[in-house]
Amino acid sequence: MRCCHRHAPAAAGSSDPHPFSLPGATEHYAAPRPVRAEHVRIELDLDFPQRAIAGTCTTRVSAVRAVSTVTFDAVDLDVTGARVDGKPVPFSNSGAHVRVELPRALEAGQACDIALAYRARPRRGLYFWGPDAGYPDRPLQAWTQGQDIDARCWFPCLDTPAQKATSEVIATFPAAMTSLSNGVLVSDVTTGERRTQHHRMAQPHAPYLVTLVVGEFDEATDTVGTTPLRYLFPRGRREDALRCVARTPQMVAAYEAITGEPYPWSGYAQVFVTEFILGGMEHTTATTLVDTVLHDARAHLDYTAEPLISHELAHQWFGDLLTCRDWPHGWLNEGFATYFEVLWKERGDDRDEADHHRMLDLDAYLSETRERYARPIVARSFQAPMDLFDRHLYEKGGLVLHELRRRVGDDLFLRALRHYVARHRHGVVETVDLARAFEEATGHNLDPVFDQYVFSPGHPELKVEVRYEADDARLRIAVRQTQRTDAGTPVFRLPLDVVVTANGQDTHHRLDVTDAEHRFHLPCPAAPSQVRVDPRRDVLGTLDVDKAVGLWREELALAPEPRARTEAALALGKDGGLRSVEALGRALTDTAGFWATRAACAKSLGRIRTLEARTHLLDALDTAHPRVRRAVVAALGEFRHDPPVAGRLRALVESGDASYFVEAEAARALGRVRAPDALPLLEAAAARPSFQDVIGAGAMDGLAETQDAAAFPVAVARTAYGQPAFLRRAAVVAVAKLAEGANRKREAVDLFAQLLRDPQFRVQLAVCEAASTLGDRRLLPALEGTAFSDPRTRRHAREAVRALREGTPQAREVASLREELDALKQETRTLREKLETLALREAPAARAKPKPKAKTKTRSAKRGRTPAPKRR
Repeated sequence: MRCCHRHAPAAAGSSDPHPFSLPGATEHYAAPRPVRAEHVRIELDLDFPQRAIAGTCTTRVSAVRAVSTVTFDAVDLDVTGARVDGKPVPFSNSGAHVRVELPRALEAGQACDIALAYRARPRRGLYFWGPDAGYPDRPLQAWTQGQDIDARCWFPCLDTPAQKATSEVIATFPAAMTSLSNGVLVSDVTTGERRTQHHRMAQPHAPYLVTLVVGEFDEATDTVGTTPLRYLFPRGRREDALRCVARTPQMVAAYEAITGEPYPWSGYAQVFVTEFILGGMEHTTATTLVDTVLHDARAHLDYTAEPLISHELAHQWFGDLLTCRDWPHGWLNEGFATYFEVLWKERGDDRDEADHHRMLDLDAYLSETRERYARPIVARSFQAPMDLFDRHLYEKGGLVLHELRRRVGDDLFLRALRHYVARHRHGVVETVDLARAFEEATGHNLDPVFDQYVFSPGHPELKVEVRYEADDARLRIAVRQTQRTDAGTPVFRLPLDVVVTANGQDTHHRLDVTDAEHRFHLPCPAAPSQVRVDPRRDVLGTLDVDKAVGLWREELALAPEPRARTEAALALGKDGGLRSVEALGRALTDTAGFWATRAACAKSLGRIRTLEARTHLLDALDTAHPRVRRAVVAALGEFRHDPPVAGRLRALVESGDASYFVEAEAARALGRVRAPDALPLLEAAAARPSFQDVIGAGAMDGLAETQDAAAFPVAVARTAYGQPAFLRRAAVVAVAKLAEGANRKREAVDLFAQLLRDPQFRVQLAVCEAASTLGDRRLLPALEGTAFSDPRTRRHAREAVRALREGTPQAREVASLREELDALKQETRTLREKLETLALREAPAARAKPKPKAKTKTRSAKRGRTPAPKRR
């Protein structure tokens, strides 16, 4: 499973993270298994007008111990009858569970077939969608999504990941439609206006992985080796679909090579559906994907769906073939799929793209620890298993695998990975199984790594000081761990790679950090030109390096690792001196440089905000690479109340750009610079159609940044049902940011209370995330009184309630403080720039002065020389 917007900012909240467990959380352990599911047969008739289902689910169970009853998970299913081996039996239905009385007790090893007939109008698990007044072009579809515990909402089952069984789905629906389910299609019969298709899955898999999709689709096919591939997509979107999935065969081949396990199923299908509640879901043999990732050639300039495609494909091994025993160990599903995005980047693109992708994962995880909470990856105290599906389960889980890789090396990592897969294929796993597989395959005991990074919260926060001691011909590197350890975060033991360049030669050092403070002395006969600490940014944690600015400039120009050059660019943005500005400007326009490094240069120049920095950015505004151009535009947004910058941004918003994303960033930046005529331009831009409404969303963000009271009703209008979905969510955030300045917070509260009941759950989620930005406690009754069907929304609503009750600073107060701080920073930069300019002018005059007489020298010598200042 993968969320659609994997690198979106964390929910607004306090900068001091809260505990993960909310009031009412309980300890969760794997469910007992007195019986084992062996086969599940689901016969289902779909009634689209009524959005209802009727059918029979027959489960073959075998007893693990003697039992006289079997209890199925079944939420809001109207069970009308129960049979055991064809004979009616008594049953009871609590609304959450159905208890079936067996006609005779089963002894250990004995089996029976239990059939439950039922009807339902599901609220979760199975979803009906079709056109309505707001969205008349929405297609008529039905699809299922059972993770984490929603399979029980559309068929009675033993709903735990450990209950793997073979399956059949026999679905009846309108004849014009087709269906997709697990395994192979074994029959297809049309009678009058109804069509019945029968799919069979011959290998065992978990209940949450059982799928059914029904709708009208176009189809394309492909193969990889002997494995058939199918792609189902909305009619007329063939080219857009193939942009997303074209490299699936290469991905399959890459994953087979990495895991040592041939693709384990009969085939692989990918289907794009409307309004899917996730980015994608890895049902065995048949992944479901949200259709909003389908994109045209213009979007393809700087967007790809491959992270999502590669993630869901990886689950066919990790999640489907090897399945977590229970959800606290869900990182063995999601962390692996997330890291396989990186592994695919390495093989499908190159290592530089993979390193950049991994940094996005690290940024996402660190953002969650700053804004929401830090928790152990394996956590048992929660309210709903979906609470666990966060940046810790996904991004930190993937980063832990990278940490294991750097501890044992590439070769042993692959050996251990293959051993883990071979040993547990078609089984269920816990974290200890992965630890033992690595130990058996590599000879390394990695329990300390698992204890620190998986079973404990937090991460190392490293401050590294680098100083060259010329008198001793050595390099001093002081490492301090600054993380708080009073909430369970440990002092970490970890390797830290350092590459020293001196006299044109690189020397690699691996430092073993074992204490809260550690000092290392490295032999270095000549002053180094580069000291690259963690050059590929491998450390799972934060890293703050203090070293001479000249080293950063040299690394920006010459470091062989693009990630090191990117870190140098970001560091020089904190320096802000003229020479640093010049270095950033040169790297920004170096078309041979890695795009992410150039983008970092733009970001730093925007942070510096001097006239020279502005000149470099304006000169680079027409750069060819769309991602670099987007970064340049974003950086120009830092130049508030700057007429030349506003003029260039205004022209860009009016004329547009080849890239949707650059055009969207220009709209956002125009609002940030507070251009006086921005409102009508941004209002017009909000109406432009674009991929995922990125231009309209950028315009909404820009309107919020203007803090113009007249923008408030514009944002309110765009929250209406029927507006494009992505635009609605951006408008919700804009309303929260504009309400205070417009003196319309009461209106915003009433609007948000209404939107908390919106049919689109992502709009509900946007309101929960924007609640603390609005900062009005009058929203509390709506947040606490709304019965949210989606557990993610419930979680964010509870966090919003906590933030409002604790009095998180309101958005306008924070924005005002930031503006004051920005003004002070700008004054400081201007003063520094003048001083540096004067110093450069005086330097030639000082060099032209005549040498002092010998007598003066002698007198100075007697007084003693002032030591040269240390390099910084």
